[in-house]
Amino acid sequence: MWNFCSLLLLAICLFFLAACSEPRKACLDINATNFDAAADEDCCCEYPQLRIDSLLPRFGTLVWKPDTAYEYSSGKWFRLKSVVYYLSDFQVFQNGIPIPVSDTLSFQTWGTSGDTTATTFTNDFQLIRRNSTAYKLGTFRTAGTFESVQFLVGIPAAAQNIIPGLTPDGHPLRLQGENLWLGRDTGFVALQLVLTRDTLSGTLPDTVTISRPEIENILVKKDGIFEHEGGYDFKLKVIADYGELFRDVDLSGSDISVWKSKIIANIPNVFHVLQ
Repeated sequence: MWNFCSLLLLAICLFFLAACSEPRKACLDINATNFDAAADEDCCCEYPQLRIDSLLPRFGTLVWKPDTAYEYSSGKWFRLKSVVYYLSDFQVFQNGIPIPVSDTLSFQTWGTSGDTTATTFTNDFQLIRRNSTAYKLGTFRTAGTFESVQFLVGIPAAAQNIIPGLTPDGHPLRLQGENLWLGRDTGFVALQLVLTRDTLSGTLPDTVTISRPEIENILVKKDGIFEHEGGYDFKLKVIADYGELFRDVDLSGSDISVWKSKIIANIPNVFHVLQ
């Protein structure tokens, strides 16, 4: 049987144990994604990310799959084997004001006299391939309703001076297997397509590379109603219809430069942004 003295002693022990326990450390900022109201000390807050939660590659009404035959014009078929491109400079407009992500990173860049220097850029560079459908663009804490989403196909002109061999391991601007960096004078490829102009088994593939000076500042801006609740990631869905790249393009012609000029003109029609 517990007597009064035993119960009193137990209560005193429990009191001192509670008093000596470590304070609970967690995030006390209600705007963070890991907010914890039960925490004793503020620590380790993680803030909302602007995300492409789903990038869906299409060819017209069909899901795009590499090396699949598609009809790009009435009675004309080809195989689109690979599509690789950069997206960057993401901005979301609220009441006409563009708001970028807040993440930055210092890169080694070439200077005008051939020397190298550290230059800070908004770090929202994304390399889009078929093997990934989700992309974290960067920290985005502004909440509310937004009317437009804008991004650049390729990378900004100033970022073309980034030295790929000196970028962090795993970064999209590191040297890639598809040879997306064409040297200091040209810089990074904006868009690379590998295709066969028909479906015959003996047709060799063509690589269509679009870079400076053929493409400069191809901005895609899509209007809509986009909502971001504070404390949660800002998730977007992007539909990329690669069939639009080949609208009014005649792949039976041998002059790839003619293809490229029309493909470049079609780029803004490829993307649709939803939530």
